[in-house]
Order: sequence, then C-alpha cells, then structure tokens
Amino acid sequence: MQTDDLIAMMTAGHRSVDTGWLRRASWLCALAALALTALLVLLALGPRPDLASAWLTRPVIAKVLLGASVASIALVLFQRSLRPGLKPGKYLPLVAIPVALVVAWALTTLSQAPAEQWSALVFGRHWRACLVAVPLYALLPLVILLGLARRGAPVDGRLTGVCAGLASAGLATVAYSLHCPDDTAPFLATWYTIAIAIVAAFGALAVPRFLRW
Repeated sequence: MQTDDLIAMMTAGHRSVDTGWLRRASWLCALAALALTALLVLLALGPRPDLASAWLTRPVIAKVLLGASVASIALVLFQRSLRPGLKPGKYLPLVAIPVALVVAWALTTLSQAPAEQWSALVFGRHWRACLVAVPLYALLPLVILLGLARRGAPVDGRLTGVCAGLASAGLATVAYSLHCPDDTAPFLATWYTIAIAIVAAFGALAVPRFLRW
C-alpha cells in the first residue's frame, strides 16, 4: 500500500471536532447552577421582605450586575482553560473591572457621608451572614463546574480552579441578592468582594485535587 493510499484511508472517516460543546456546556451548567442556588437561598433563607419593590433599585441591581459580571468573565476563562493550547490566564485581571467599579462607587459614597456613618455603611446589619452565605451557596455551582472540568483537558488545574471559584461566587452573589437586605455600596464592595475572593482561593486549592486527564 502506498503512503498516499494509507493516509486517504485513515482520513476517509474524518469529522471535524466540535470544540464548542465545552462553551455551550459551561453556560448551560451555569444557568442550571444559578437556578438551583437561587432556589436553595429562597427555601433556606427566604426572600427579603421588600424584594418586590427593591428588585429594581440601584443597590440590588448593583449586586446582580457584580455577580453576573464576575461570573460571565470567569466562565469564559473557565471553559477556555479546559482546552489545551489556549492561554486564558492573561485575561484573568478582567475580573477586577466590575470589582473596581463597585469599589469606586463605595469610596464615592463614603466621601459624601459623615465619618460617623462609615461604620454603618460598611458593616450594615448582616456582614457576617454575607461572608458565610456567599461561599456556602457557591459550593453547589463549584461542584457542577468541577464535574464539567473533569470532562475537559485542563492544563493548569489551579487556573481552572480560580476561574471555577470566581464563576461560582458570582452566581452565588446573584442568588444571595434575593435575600440580602444590606444595600449600601461600601457593604457590597467590602463583604461581597471578600466572599468572592474566598471562593476563588478555595477553588484554586481544591479543584486541582479532583482533576485528572
């Protein structure tokens, strides 16, 4: 058999590889995780009493936008981290953009408020609950994304873990906004940001232990 004939025979049944399934699966998993996490928040904690009227206020919209922005950016990087040859790590600083906007809003709020109000603006009434609830409710999305990551081929497990953690924390932020009654910008910039960082660090440490390919 000639070499050309062998090559022709081997490529006769060749089909193009669908590289988009990871992208589609990432978004579908994220939507499912968001729905389940929101349901858990509502069942376990209940909605905030004024949710119907507060839903369209600037503070609640800011919580949702912060969580959605962090989750969206991290999900794009997450699914790219599952494909060898791509280098999503250099785009990771993009996650800091929505956080920086919230921090700028918080600093502006504090600069316009009397100093004696700063403590109340930063700590609110439920800062401990926020610091516990967001990482706790991020575990469900993180487990779902971990299951998807095991179907891919991540080269840098730590980067995949950071992206999965950020995405999960963003989804948990959106879900927890259905319950959280503290609406000040300094509260959002402080405790939600710390909670998101905690989940990202946890993802970086925990996720690589469960990945293999």
